Amino acid sequence: MATPMQVYPTYTTFATDRGRLWRATPHGQRAVVMRTGTTPVRGAGRPALSRGRYRHVIALVVPADAVSLDIAVVRQVFDPRAVAESDVAGQYEVLLCGEQSNTDGDELAPLETMVTADTVIVPGVENPLAPRSTALIDALRGAYATGARMVGFGSGVFLLGYAGVLDGRRATTHWKYAREFRDRFPSVRVDTEISYVDDDRVHTGGGVLSGVDLALHLLAMDVGQARAEAVGRAVIAAPWRGDARARRDDREPMAPVMAWLREHLHEPLSLAKVAEQSYISERSLVRKFRAATGTTIFDWVNRERIDRAKLLLETTDHPVAEIAAMVGFGSPETLRRNFQRHVGTTARSYRHKFRHAAARAERD
Repeated sequence: MATPMQVYPTYTTFATDRGRLWRATPHGQRAVVMRTGTTPVRGAGRPALSRGRYRHVIALVVPADAVSLDIAVVRQVFDPRAVAESDVAGQYEVLLCGEQSNTDGDELAPLETMVTADTVIVPGVENPLAPRSTALIDALRGAYATGARMVGFGSGVFLLGYAGVLDGRRATTHWKYAREFRDRFPSVRVDTEISYVDDDRVHTGGGVLSGVDLALHLLAMDVGQARAEAVGRAVIAAPWRGDARARRDDREPMAPVMAWLREHLHEPLSLAKVAEQSYISERSLVRKFRAATGTTIFDWVNRERIDRAKLLLETTDHPVAEIAAMVGFGSPETLRRNFQRHVGTTARSYRHKFRHAAARAERD
């Protein structure tokens, strides 16, 4: 039997007036500082900024049952101290916020920190079905109302659902809780076959390792694939060889399959061909790959091809048609369709943005 759904008060609303956020409650209105009146600004190759700040502020929500691995991932990828050897250093400020100190003894900023943040990240939680405080849900709603980029990792996506952030949107969550998620949030289009989902400024991730993938994906959206890959190599899995994702895959049961797929991305790939190379049945391959990665083989392949195309667009002068063939899409039209779906822009626009950013960084 499903756990009864927690019903959160619906009287809390947010409206803007003269640069303030007004929070309506049964006891009247309370003004909360917001970033209204300052349009977020992002130069090519830099994360969006607001309120005249020189760093992109990330509010990392820390519920009492937060998954510590997800917290560590965010700090490793975005914390300026963690990426000191990268030119991304200093572009982000990560603020942990919550209602009480976490088990590691970190001092937490108040929940209202979310309302003025540029990005809000909710890590996975140990019990996504547990009731959450009205204060936490209100803060998430406030951050969404003021235009923050909203991100949920795995089971933490439930908290975005409770706050109404996902209503009418497409999202993913940890596959283990997919049925409960659909029951609680029927207006959300759930897709648990992929590692992460972008829906405008709302981003959600699936299984355990998808938090790493989603964090690096957000970084790549801000500063470009080449620089995100450099951060991945520096802070995600330094003891291993190869690129950041390949190192993480060393810990996966499907590591040999992933390694083979990366070496053959430029070729036409079928399920039968991959299964034959892996010496297992197609059915077993589908099941094991899904269990190991939280996504399907061909969605994983498409994302790998997109990432490789982004890298080539940033670092080479190859025409788009050649890059389409080099990464396995076959035609510029197939690359265009997939690039628009996964990146939200055209290959040419992406190249223009990040090649100019790289040239500026070299001059500086």
